[in-house]
Amino acid sequence: MNKKLILLNVLLLIISCRSAEVEDPNFIGRDKEKYRSAKEGESKTLLKEILDKQTEFQSFKSEFSMQIQTFVPKKDNVYLDGKLYFSKETKQIKIQLMDSFFGMVFTELIADPNQIQIKPTSTKEVQTFPMGDILIQDPNTNKKFAIPFPVIYEYLTGTYIGEIQNPKAKFNIKDSRIALTKSDGEYEYFFKEGNLDRLELASTKRGLKAIAIVKTKPEQIHPPKEITTKVISLDTEKENVLILIKLKKSQMTEPPANTFRF
Repeated sequence: MNKKLILLNVLLLIISCRSAEVEDPNFIGRDKEKYRSAKEGESKTLLKEILDKQTEFQSFKSEFSMQIQTFVPKKDNVYLDGKLYFSKETKQIKIQLMDSFFGMVFTELIADPNQIQIKPTSTKEVQTFPMGDILIQDPNTNKKFAIPFPVIYEYLTGTYIGEIQNPKAKFNIKDSRIALTKSDGEYEYFFKEGNLDRLELASTKRGLKAIAIVKTKPEQIHPPKEITTKVISLDTEKENVLILIKLKKSQMTEPPANTFRF
């Protein structure tokens, strides 16, 4: 086999690997007939069982790859790379998004439980938003994608532990599900063997439903191995975007304080 044919086969293999389908999870939704108050004994028992199994959400840094699969106006795939930093003490996350081809940082994001700050590297301007949806723009095509950031943030930081202890939370004992209505929508946390397995959000205010599913290793619950997020439009009930984030080269370490500055 000549060198040109070998090179062509390698390129085709790379392209086929990068074009793999993102897992398409189904939205389960809330079963309003099966929920109990947080004050009831069985609810307290379930909450204790979950809290007893929670891991410690330590500070870390990691590299990641992101595949964004869109469906409107046509099916397409966008690939990005990045770096991620988390501080246990401040609950801050910093994300650097990079072009997957050249490895150049084009956007930086810093988030805490209350707000998100975004700064494109091409400008000195920093945009500040309340915690919620964010827009990511592909530097190659200039397409913009709305991502419900809270469902990703809560997984990476473990802040869902505080949410499920809210006195207003409702408990589905049989299915190990905890639901909480917040100002931006209805959240539901699905647990499997004490660990958060799925997070769903339904928001009339934002006109969307979102699902986030995590994959971990038995020896490493935090940070997760993969997070798959699906966004569904409420008006059409059709999926808008699928996002697969794969974390790699994760290190449990406290990032320097200046990491969380632009």
